[in-house]
Amino acid sequence: MKFTIEINDFWVEDDYVIESLTHRIKSEVIDQINAKIKDKIDIAIGTSIQEIIEKELRFKIDSRIAAIVSSETITINKREVLIVDYIKETFTKSTGWNNPIDLISRKAKEFGEEMKKRYDYLYANQIVQQMHKIGIIKEEVFNNLIEQKDV
Repeated sequence: MKFTIEINDFWVEDDYVIESLTHRIKSEVIDQINAKIKDKIDIAIGTSIQEIIEKELRFKIDSRIAAIVSSETITINKREVLIVDYIKETFTKSTGWNNPIDLISRKAKEFGEEMKKRYDYLYANQIVQQMHKIGIIKEEVFNNLIEQKDV
């Protein structure tokens, strides 16, 4: 810890200088220590309270979600709607997809084809590198193959 004590406006009679100065220094040091301790306590209390509040909120949110899911209905614009119907309505409304199942299937197929192309590229790249490593292909051919295949 670093302590700074300012004694600019400190006045005492000559007989009590050492005693008064000692008392003043002790008071300043104690005040600074108390301030630092108070700050640490305030931070610890704030952190503790925040953890308790977050825990309670998580519990309440989880309980509310569980209640909504178990009831299978939610209230929207003062009317009860099945969760399944609400999800379908929101999904088709916000995306413009008339048939989400077909679109999801098509996207999954496109993703699978892209992954297959990447796998084929990586496999071919490894074969070329192994051939180069054992000396089957020349350096120029290796460089041309690798340069052409880099994406």
